[in-house]
Amino acid sequence: MSPKRFLITICGRVQGVGFRPFIYRLALEHALVGTICNTSSGVEIDVQGFEQAINRFVAEIPLRKPEYACIETIDRAPLSVCQVDSFRIIESRAQADTSLALLPDTAMCEACYKELSDPDNRRYRYPFLHCISCGPRFSLFEAMPFDRKHTTMREFWMCQHCQKEYDDPDDRRFYSQTNCCPVCGPKLELFDAEGKGLEGGLEVAAQKLSEGHIVAVKNTGGYLLLVDATCEAAVEKLRKRKRRAAKPFALLMPSFESICEIAYVDEEEKKQLCSSAAPIVMVKKREQGSIADSVAAASPYWGVMLAHNALHYLLLEACDRPLVATSGNLSGGVLCIDEQEAFSSLSSIADFFLSHNRRIANRVDDSIVQVMNAQPVILRKARGYIPCAFSAEGRGFGAGAHMKNSFAFLHGAHLYMSQYIGDLDSAPVCDAYEKEVESWCHLLSTDIERVALDLHSEYYSSLYGQRRARQIERVQHHRAHVYAGALDNGLKAPFSALAWDGTGLGDDGTIWGAEGFVVDQTRAHRRASMFAFLLPGAEKAVREPRRSLLGMLYALYGKELSCPDNLFSSEEYRMLFQALEKKICTPVCSSMGRLFDGVSALLGLCSIADFEGHAPLLLEKHAYRAQGRLEPYQIPIVEEKGLFLLDWRPMINRIIEQKDSVCSCEIALAFHEALALSMVELARCLGEKHVLLTGGVMQNRLLVERALERLQAAGFVPYIHRQIPPNDGGIAVGQLMGSFRCV
Repeated sequence: MSPKRFLITICGRVQGVGFRPFIYRLALEHALVGTICNTSSGVEIDVQGFEQAINRFVAEIPLRKPEYACIETIDRAPLSVCQVDSFRIIESRAQADTSLALLPDTAMCEACYKELSDPDNRRYRYPFLHCISCGPRFSLFEAMPFDRKHTTMREFWMCQHCQKEYDDPDDRRFYSQTNCCPVCGPKLELFDAEGKGLEGGLEVAAQKLSEGHIVAVKNTGGYLLLVDATCEAAVEKLRKRKRRAAKPFALLMPSFESICEIAYVDEEEKKQLCSSAAPIVMVKKREQGSIADSVAAASPYWGVMLAHNALHYLLLEACDRPLVATSGNLSGGVLCIDEQEAFSSLSSIADFFLSHNRRIANRVDDSIVQVMNAQPVILRKARGYIPCAFSAEGRGFGAGAHMKNSFAFLHGAHLYMSQYIGDLDSAPVCDAYEKEVESWCHLLSTDIERVALDLHSEYYSSLYGQRRARQIERVQHHRAHVYAGALDNGLKAPFSALAWDGTGLGDDGTIWGAEGFVVDQTRAHRRASMFAFLLPGAEKAVREPRRSLLGMLYALYGKELSCPDNLFSSEEYRMLFQALEKKICTPVCSSMGRLFDGVSALLGLCSIADFEGHAPLLLEKHAYRAQGRLEPYQIPIVEEKGLFLLDWRPMINRIIEQKDSVCSCEIALAFHEALALSMVELARCLGEKHVLLTGGVMQNRLLVERALERLQAAGFVPYIHRQIPPNDGGIAVGQLMGSFRCV
């Protein structure tokens, strides 16, 4: 029997996961010879041997692949037999067409944790301990293929012991591109706020945290600000210095058991917390607990995460308490990734800096997951999930939204989401946005020629896209939400969608946000909305829920309107009433997010918001405390000019009648129940069995879970987001899918 030779090309997530060492061992097991190398789109295996052995080898690749590898395609092409007597891993090869076949940053594996805790191991208590199966990937790489020379680890030469591990096929760090140890790898340094170096490193940093000080810690993808989460004074100090009055902070918890002491955690939430992505997971609070109330007073949830790297483990072990862990930036600013940025931006916040000398190539914040109806929904997609690719053909750039921005590239056979960038409200964040776009252009070996933008031409993302591209297509904001949700669920037309969120410019120049669509093969047709009202002060109303309430009351009472109790000074009210009367800076609004704002202000929960979603979050928190003593409010649906409109006015009238005599918690729950029931009625009006729920309002767990229950009971098949955020973080994906009409 004559030997055969084949070129086997594998595409998918096969770099940074130990794939080449796996193939090396598998080839030896089947007595095959040849080579394997990384390419810009995956791996190529030049394999030679008896055909039966090659067939078994190929068949076993998907069955025995490394845990985190994801294989999309395996192609085989015959080659002429040549003279070769071994199997080798050879130098990687760049290609003209690049795909990011790379694993995201992943949490430390069990084997590394054992080494970290073993006094006899040479990596005992080493803060940068990781291996071929875990650790930083995206945050430190700069070009494909994924080799050490293309990462910031190239600045650390392996010592003799690490090189021996790297070269040994029987070692678990064989061909580990990030291999290092205390002798040759990154090292920690501790500084005070003036930049003066201090002795003691991690142990002293932990001591300072225990004493109530704020410590800025250089994480894998950027700086974190840490403080003792059990100390009210320390948390309040962080709030004051960071200028973040009420927005909830996340918690870095010592163990899963410590999370269960402060929150109710179900099996899916546990699975997400302990996953390789190790995101922040939103879990329902228990009434009692050791956490300072000011950590998340506005929320019914704690945002919790477990240690995902050795540095976290060691800090938590030394502190022996939960820590607030929030992004290392001023509120609204850019996440700091190097010492210069950190000392410039954070010296007014942090008392101490625990840094290291491994350069961060890609800015990556923590991801956030909310489990709804036993299904994980990614609310912020970054560390642990990026790079992320979806199957879609074409080339283009989605510039994304203004808030919660991420962008996207359609490149070859894949659509790539970028990591979370943030709100494009400040010059530093806008500058970071441009740098990250350029970085992705480099990673994908592409340029921007065709761009999909929001209808709002003054968004920074829109201005940037207009500047960069030759071909521009605009996709309406809520349709982009729909197209993103369709891709996330593999939904094909026809289906209906309810896109409920804060604000987005509509086709008619008004502010939309409570839209119902019927999607066919050509586009998403708007078929539903809600009764509109004027929004006094336009964008100012987003930060002041009392203005939304005033617009709603004006729609109810017109000239008979009187000043809502304690919400405005007489002068403020006079000016705003005149603006409403004369329609000056009072755009027409049909936004569900603003309806939530108005009800929250009406109940006295939030009249001026500290952060986006502040008022609705307080409303949800109060609803969870209710006993369910009120019947859901009635929201009639009327048809006007071809649109089915939710008429919220009778409900608001009823709330006004009840608010002084009925518990606000009961009213808040009845409001949520009314909206859940209205979704069923809208679904009936829209007439499609398959119903997608999308938009920022669909981050409200209480509302979504009640709506799913009622839709299913009524015979509909409802869908929610999973891998693509339902909020504006998914807009760029929807822009690309909408511009290519890929539904």
